[in-house]
Amino acid sequence: MVLVKKTKKLIFFVMLILLPSFVISISSFDLSDYPKPFVFDSVSLNTLIIVGENAKAEDMIGAVEIANSLGLNISSELIVLDTQIKSVKENNAIVVGGPCVNMAAAELMGFPVNCDDGFYPGKAKIKLFQGLSGQKNNTALLVAGYSAMDTKLACGVLSRYKEYKLEGKDIETSGSILNDIILI
Repeated sequence: MVLVKKTKKLIFFVMLILLPSFVISISSFDLSDYPKPFVFDSVSLNTLIIVGENAKAEDMIGAVEIANSLGLNISSELIVLDTQIKSVKENNAIVVGGPCVNMAAAELMGFPVNCDDGFYPGKAKIKLFQGLSGQKNNTALLVAGYSAMDTKLACGVLSRYKEYKLEGKDIETSGSILNDIILI
């Protein structure tokens, strides 16, 4: 009986020691790990691609391009409108479009007063948000530009992630569809 109690205590203490490193490993993704944590071995891990209801067609085209690049079966459950969810924090999410056209993006960015703050003509962002929704520890990826074409450009970079050396938590793209894409 005493041995069982000591064994249980030992297991409990080992779990306490290992748990923080497990939590850190879950939340320590950066863009070089993409497509993790959104997809693992071509299986979506509770991930949505969220497009703004009022976004232009380029955002939806970009979302489909991202889904195709990940080998995911495009369905109405995978790509959703921002009005179809309660909070971006409920799932892992790839959010296409900025806060001016996508409420999920606005939520990620803290509902900025000026929805285009931090966005500049001809440029787009790919930015990782981690530790969403407390214990679920969800992750979101914002893919957004100043204009719909800038967002489409960033979607192109993300969909060709194997060709680009994505790293860090936040990158900026610039260029056009007709010329080379530059990662800043």
